Amino acid sequence: MNQNYNKISRYVPVASLFGFIVVFVSCQMDDTRNEQFDIITLNDDSSWCWFQDERALIDGDQLLFTGVTSDGATTVSSFHIPTRQSQTVVVNDETFRANDHNVGALLVRPDGRYLTVYAGHNTEPRMRYRISTNPGDISEWSDEQTAETGANNTYSNVYRLDRTGLTYNFHRGIGWNPNYMISDDDGETWDYGGRLLAYPGRPYLRYTSNDYNRIHFISTEGHPRDYDNSIFHGYIEHDFLFTSDGIPVGRLSGDEHSDYIPQHFTRVFTGNARNIAWTSDIELDRYGQPYIAFSVTKDPITRGERVNTEEGGFDHRYHYARWDGEQWHEYEIAYAGTRLYPGENEYTGLISLHPLNPDVVYISADVHPATGEPLTTDGEQRYEIFRGTTENRGATWQWTAVTQNSQQDNIRPVVAANESYEAVLWLNGRYTSYTDYDLKVLGVIKERP
Repeated sequence: MNQNYNKISRYVPVASLFGFIVVFVSCQMDDTRNEQFDIITLNDDSSWCWFQDERALIDGDQLLFTGVTSDGATTVSSFHIPTRQSQTVVVNDETFRANDHNVGALLVRPDGRYLTVYAGHNTEPRMRYRISTNPGDISEWSDEQTAETGANNTYSNVYRLDRTGLTYNFHRGIGWNPNYMISDDDGETWDYGGRLLAYPGRPYLRYTSNDYNRIHFISTEGHPRDYDNSIFHGYIEHDFLFTSDGIPVGRLSGDEHSDYIPQHFTRVFTGNARNIAWTSDIELDRYGQPYIAFSVTKDPITRGERVNTEEGGFDHRYHYARWDGEQWHEYEIAYAGTRLYPGENEYTGLISLHPLNPDVVYISADVHPATGEPLTTDGEQRYEIFRGTTENRGATWQWTAVTQNSQQDNIRPVVAANESYEAVLWLNGRYTSYTDYDLKVLGVIKERP
């Protein structure tokens, strides 16, 4: 593998037109039609968490995604779809140890250049960022910059609102709560904006935006290890916070204090001791209405337990909910299977929404999504990727296997799409913990009708 170095960054072409591993999978499950998937290897060494976005996007003919290598390097990768040429750029390989929570977020600026924002996992009170030198090209970047966040932080989520020209980075920071940074020059410089929520339970949020005037979010009360989580939804517009049905909650905080907690917003799902939720994904349909996905743990460990972690996490379910303009419609849609590893008993293989089609989801499970039967290869239970489709706004689903009979696990799918293409990416390999993994990125990319 050739490596090229310069004083700005190291970039490594990781595959070429003739260098991809291609696997064809064809199957039929639950009365769905046969479908053939051209699975390609997009990166040989990468991982990601799921509380950062955008981790993957399609810009013109180019798929972009972020990652963290098994040695801890923060990366940005590109894949030119027509030519199948790809490269990976290391934007930071000196600051952090291996930890997939350090993965960056991506944004396409109005001038066509790329902004990536990343942070250590509660290791320092600052965010880090870089901007690509040329539009549509990840090979060269400006020097790394930092901005003070007021507390150790993690989980970068970057959105630009065309109406105001402001760019936001929502992250976990002060008080282990969601806070935000703000930029009025497309990410060149940043200032601390304020604290979104103030709650002692460490809420876990997922975000999305219409890129014009609203940023939506879903939230739990805390970590599922510590709280019988429900799911709440709200949105931000014109510096105000609203419930799902547009009722104002109050003005967005402009300092490190906040008067708001998750329960001030619209409850989508009510948790209890045998149904503990964790946020997974949120997107907007063509009318700007949100649809969401989350996991529910049916057999949790004792609340707050951090020593005896062997007892729970063997029965997770995936849920889907959709707002129709007046109310939420929420459904359990699939068996998710077992925990990824002891100690993080609520970690699942994950569910990801299609950003342009609310009738499509992708999941990772080590059981059949419709029956809960274990999926095994050579006697080992393995996580596989499934594509789910619905024809009645989420009430019932059909499942098609994207992978099957895998020798290694397939986890954490991410979906990216534009008017021309759609892509699902996932991690394949060994995942022992969020600091110990040996994974590559596989994917399926196809033209949209």
